[in-house]
Amino acid sequence: KGLMVMGPDCGTAFIDGVPLAFANAVKPGPVGLVAASGTGLQEVMCLLDRMGVGIRQAYGTGGRDLKDEVGGITALTGLARLAADPLTKIIAIIGKPPGMNTRNRLAEGFQSLGKPVFVHYLGADNYKPELAAGATVAHDLTELAALVADSVLPGASAALLGDFAATS
Repeated sequence: KGLMVMGPDCGTAFIDGVPLAFANAVKPGPVGLVAASGTGLQEVMCLLDRMGVGIRQAYGTGGRDLKDEVGGITALTGLARLAADPLTKIIAIIGKPPGMNTRNRLAEGFQSLGKPVFVHYLGADNYKPELAAGATVAHDLTELAALVADSVLPGASAALLGDFAATS
């Protein structure tokens, strides 16, 4: 039916400029996010906002969505919606590592989105399916936000990353 079931275990969304549940108000912009990690979604949204890059949509799917038993139904629907939205220019997906079948389905779908795709799966160490699909991978949430921000506004991450380096 083209509907999205956001949850269970989904506490963050940003739909048409409206933060839902446990979400921050951020600038509107060209980035679409799909996440099976609500805290990861919040972090990336806030980092992008600090770098001056806005969010178009952010769909929290709930952590179970990426398990092979569920098959990423909501994530795939979210990705399709972002691909169809002319105001979404960049897509990022965040989550705990999906089941291998789900991960392959997601990666296969990246090529048909027609937009740049950025990926970070918390704790993942092998991104062969995503790289083969042409996605840009990040090894942590800060790197993901920086890569996305710099693809929208070249150099946008420099000040933020300098702030992190100064405080470490």
